[in-house]
Amino acid sequence: MSTPKMTLDEEIAAAVAIVRVGLDRLRDAATRTDELDTHVRVLRALRDHRNPEAGVCAAVADVIGTITVSITETDHEVIDDVVEFLDEAQAYAQDNTGDRIDRALALLAPLLASEGNR
Repeated sequence: MSTPKMTLDEEIAAAVAIVRVGLDRLRDAATRTDELDTHVRVLRALRDHRNPEAGVCAAVADVIGTITVSITETDHEVIDDVVEFLDEAQAYAQDNTGDRIDRALALLAPLLASEGNR
C-alpha cells in the first residue's frame, strides 16, 4: 500500500509545522525555569559563537542562501534585485541576528559565573 504524494503546498506546510514544533520546544525549554544556564543553552542552540554554522540561525541562512543560488537560474528582469534582498536576508539571519545573540550571551556569561559560585 502506498501513501499519496503530498502537493507542494502540503509539503511546505508540513515543513513549516515541523520547524514551528522545534522552535516551540526550544521556547518551552528556556521558559520552564528561571535559571540562566537553561536560557543560555537554548540561545546557543539558536546561535553559538563557538560553532556558528550549527545553530538555527545558520540553518535559516542556509535555506535562504540555497534559494538565492537557485533563483539566479531563472531569467527575469528583477532577479538581480531579488538576489540582493535575499543576500541581505541571509546575512541578517546569521550574522546580524547571530551577533546580537552573541552579545547577549557575553553579557550573561558573568552572571552564569556568579550563579555557579552560590
